[in-house]
Amino acid sequence: MVQNPRQAYGALFVVIVAAISGVIIAAGFVAPEFIIRGATFWLFIGAVGVMVVCAIISWLTDLPGILAREFGSNGGNH
Repeated sequence: MVQNPRQAYGALFVVIVAAISGVIIAAGFVAPEFIIRGATFWLFIGAVGVMVVCAIISWLTDLPGILAREFGSNGGNH
């Protein structure tokens, strides 16, 4: 059970958004000809921007620490 739901699920949301952005960025390396065409180029640029914002949020709020504290097993101790 999480102690601070807003903090825990907010941190989880940031990780999920970063993962989705990472998939879009990876698609730019796997299929660059698809990304360069039309609206998908702006989607790629937006994903890069979102990834930078997620990295800044992670750095400012100690995101790994929050996730470990709220969702970690604590070695079986509560």
